[in-house]
Parts: sequence; C-alpha cells; structure tokens
Amino acid sequence: MMLRLVRMSIIAISVVLVLLTMQIGVDAKKKTKRKNRTTRSVPMVVVPLTVSPAAQGDDSFVNNAAPSHVAASSPVTQGGGMGIESVGDGDGGASAKRLRDRLTIGPPGPRAAAAGTLLISEFRVRGPNGANDEFIEIYNNSGAAHTVASISGTGYGIAASDGVVRCTIPNGTVIPAAGHYLCVNSVAYSAATYAAGDATYGTDIPDNAGIALFNNNTGGGSFTLANRFDAVGSTSEANTLYKEGTGYPALTPFSIDYAWVRDECGKGGAVNLLGPCTISTPKDTDNNAADFYFVDTNGTSAGGGQRLGAPGPQNLSSPIQRNSTFSGVLLDATVAQSSPPNRVRDFTSDPPNNSTFGTLSIRRRLVNNTGAPVTRLRFRIIDLDTFPAASGFADLRPRTSGLVVVAGVNDSSTCAATGAPATAPCTVNVQGTTLEVGQPQPNGGGFNSSLSAGTVTLGTPLANGASINLQFLLGIQQTGNFRFYLNIEVLP
Repeated sequence: MMLRLVRMSIIAISVVLVLLTMQIGVDAKKKTKRKNRTTRSVPMVVVPLTVSPAAQGDDSFVNNAAPSHVAASSPVTQGGGMGIESVGDGDGGASAKRLRDRLTIGPPGPRAAAAGTLLISEFRVRGPNGANDEFIEIYNNSGAAHTVASISGTGYGIAASDGVVRCTIPNGTVIPAAGHYLCVNSVAYSAATYAAGDATYGTDIPDNAGIALFNNNTGGGSFTLANRFDAVGSTSEANTLYKEGTGYPALTPFSIDYAWVRDECGKGGAVNLLGPCTISTPKDTDNNAADFYFVDTNGTSAGGGQRLGAPGPQNLSSPIQRNSTFSGVLLDATVAQSSPPNRVRDFTSDPPNNSTFGTLSIRRRLVNNTGAPVTRLRFRIIDLDTFPAASGFADLRPRTSGLVVVAGVNDSSTCAATGAPATAPCTVNVQGTTLEVGQPQPNGGGFNSSLSAGTVTLGTPLANGASINLQFLLGIQQTGNFRFYLNIEVLP
C-alpha cells in the first residue's frame, strides 16, 4: 500500500510557543498594524494533515527582542488515518517573537488625546440572548498605562451613532498597557462567566450601527473627529464619525454567539492561508473592513465571512499578553520536534468531541521569565486552520485536555525543572489546558478562543524562573495543511 506524506506547520504567535514545520503521516495500519499606533509582529500556527504512516517535523521556539510565539506548520491528509507533517522532512522552521512596540504615547492630559491611543478591539451588538446581548471591549494601544482624563465631563464616552452615550470610562481609571476595559449591556449580556463588565448600559445598539470612543462624555458638539479615539461601524452606517473606512460588512441579524475581533495575526482571519503571523497585537489601519474579522461558535454565514471561533471579551481584570516574558521550549529537546513526546498523534476517532480523525497533542515546557510569580496563565488562539476548511487544509478544533504522565524524557533541562528524578531520563507530568467558554462551544474552539492552564492559580502560582509542562490538544475533523498560533496572556 502506497503511503502518502504531508507536511504540517504549526506556528505559535506572540509570547507563546512557536511550532514550525512538521509532518505527520497517516495509515490505517501504522500510527507513528497610522495614527501613531503600536504594531507588533509575530508568527502563526499552520497545520497540514495528510495520510501517511509516520509523523515527522521539528518544533522550534525562538526568543527575539519581542514576545515569544508558538508556531508549527505541517500537512495532514485523510485516509485510514491522519498525518501531520512539516515543510521538508521536519518542522525545521524557527518561530520567533516579533512583537515590537513602534510607538509609545504617554498618558493624555485634559486635552484631545491622540487617536489610536485606545482602540475598540472586540464587540458585538447582538448575541444568543437577543438584541441586548452586547459588549464593547476597549484596548490600551499606547504602550504605557493609560489614566483616563477627559477634556470635559466625567470620563471617556462610548457612544453609538445615535449620539447617545452607552458607557463612560470614569476619570482616574487606569488601563494597563495592553490591558482592556469592558462595557456591556446589562439587560442580556451572556458572557459574564468569561468576563464581567467594568461598566454597563441598558439601551440597545441597533444592528450594524456604528460605535465610537471619545475623550469626553458630554456629547453634542464635543463628539468630533478631533476628539475621537476610535470608531467601528458597518457599511450600512451613514455617519462616518462612527466608522473607519467603508466599514465592516453589514450582518444578517442572527442571534448567535458571535463577535467582531481585531486581527492580531496579520492575516485577516483567513481560514485557509498558511504561513506565519506578522503581528501579535490588535491591527489598526483606520479601515474597519481590514482590521476586524467575524467569528461565531457555529461558523455561520451571516455576511461577515465564515470562520469557527468564539467571543473573548476582556476586562480590567483579564490576563494581559506577555509574549516576551515567557519562553516555550520542547518537552524533550533530544528528539525531533515532530516526535513524541513533543508531538503525539492519536488516531482514535472521537466524533462527539470533534475529533473524527483523532487528535494532535502538542507538548511544550513554558518558562516564567516575568520577574514575578504568575497567578493566571492562558493562551489566545489568533490563527489556525479550522471550519470551513478547503480541500487540502486541516479542520482543527482546539479542545480541553487532561494530565498526561510522560516517561523516558532525556532532556536534562526538563528533568531538572520538572522531572523525577531531576536527572535524565525522567518522568514528567504534562498538564492539560482548558477551553474557556462564556457560552458553550459545541463545535470546539476556534479563532479567538482561549485555553487556560488551570493549575496556575492564586493559591498555586508559577514562580519566576519556574516551568510548567503543558499540552495543547487539537481535534481533527479534516486532514490537510494547518497552522496554529497563540498569544500568551498572564496575570501577576
């Protein structure tokens, strides 16, 4: 029987892990971002799947002066099983931290603040609970902590295109660098278990209407372009003060679990596009159509482009991207990146868990280089191949995983950090990661979903310099080429 080999590259974005080119064979018989804004570069994750008897490829992690990333690429095909391969006969690509601040803007005084200092980074004006299931997420794009100081009124105003303020960010509020502020509609907001609102409102924002953030909340003549931080609106929004460019595509108003999310990879949320990410922080080109992409938990065709994903609202208390202060290394550097225990392909079909063609487990050792203990650690998916997957591309569904015990690790560094005994060979615990949800994700994770390391908590922090072994489990619904990129988010 002829065996077909395919390449699969997995690239992790930001401070996370970088998995590069990899290959996996499958066989039924053998299983082996102008406005003075901050833009940062990063790689992504791409994964191809193919029918083949063995898995090959190397996963590499490279630290640059910027944040770290996890990246991997490789192909996988269908057949008696699924295979994942990297470019060449190994995942020999190097993934790097390319997150760089190109501009730092200091805190604004009682004057018109610079446009782009704060951005609307994610939002929706309808959700599974209906027209009032809304949220607006603000991101601090300045590169430094931002203290709210309005030119008039009691704070910054978040207004819809009817000119009515929905939320106020009060004067004196400090939004950390790369941190968020969340405004939600208290009538029907459904993602409070994922992130509660820092401020609330009760007046519905019409479907496809524009939204803008101003440096005051007094309205009227104070809501001008000179006083605007940012805006986002659809093509059907007539008031250009409340959108940038032509606007994002107007949606059919389905009450689904969706969100518009700023691109943090540089590929516009493309589902079938291999290659690394070029940014790792929210893209801002002053064109809503280019900066945002649409996600929902069912991969619905609602007019904004189809891609499986999930809302991921973030507030003042949410973990902050820290790609540059975490490093991700192979669990066992003495073997290829595509080989066990660094990558494990399980061909067991598990349709109820979105793993019809089995699973792919990517294992890494994460090292805390923040200079302080970390009490929360999670990973946001910024790029991957998923539904709807074209022929030749994988359909991957990130899912929750559990602890696995791995024996025979010959990496002296891993053994010294987490193994028993502390010398090679050793046995290590590889902790699972949990798919976080505000609402159910019955089809598995996707773009903008997050995976948390549940063993890192206030009670059990990850000390500075300490390591944790983690696995990222991907269900395979279609084999083919794939990518998988993550940003690392932490709390001290």
